Amino acid sequence: MRRVATSLLIAGLLAGGGVVSCGTTPDSPSPEASTSATAATTVPAEQADQLVPTDARTLTDPADPQATLVLFTDYQCPYCAMMDELIQQARDDYGDSVRIVVRNYPLPKHKNAEPSARAVEAAAEQGAMEQMAAAVFEHQQDWKTADNVDDIFAGYAEEIGLDMDRYRADYASDAIRDRVARDLQDAQELEVRGTPTLYLDGEALQLESGAYSEIQEPLDEALGR
Repeated sequence: MRRVATSLLIAGLLAGGGVVSCGTTPDSPSPEASTSATAATTVPAEQADQLVPTDARTLTDPADPQATLVLFTDYQCPYCAMMDELIQQARDDYGDSVRIVVRNYPLPKHKNAEPSARAVEAAAEQGAMEQMAAAVFEHQQDWKTADNVDDIFAGYAEEIGLDMDRYRADYASDAIRDRVARDLQDAQELEVRGTPTLYLDGEALQLESGAYSEIQEPLDEALGR
């Protein structure tokens, strides 16, 4: 069901003339009217640790990565749900040679972006980041405007089989709150202007069509294929 819904979203974006993104400010146009997010073209060497901290969450982490792909995502952004499908494909295609890093960018204008990021981070503590992210994206319409999402996210955690005492403790912990806050601060200091945003080896990728080729071709070039 999630793949079908995402395919419909991609089709809608293409019909509208390009990928749209969630902007960073409350007065940004609605996502449906925005253009693709852009970021600072190149991350300066002195900010490399802000792009990829030593404890960054990874989808793939080969022993000798030939390239590093970094995604800044907001779990309340509908276009991040679309991007998640493409990143999963990149994981399958390049996971043995490319390190794929996921950073949180919970946009302040999104009511439940921060708690949804904490839910995914709490699941990551039990090795279930991808499963929780999939659940959160799939049910995005159910929680994005809810007044109390704690129990909603706990329900997803229970469905994917997490240790619930540990999940609840991590979800409410200062450590997880601080991790999400650090990701947000790093994104802002790197001048990431919206979600989703991708960097390949420190260079921002420009996403215009929503086609997987916009990730595949730069990766192939980086790997010399």
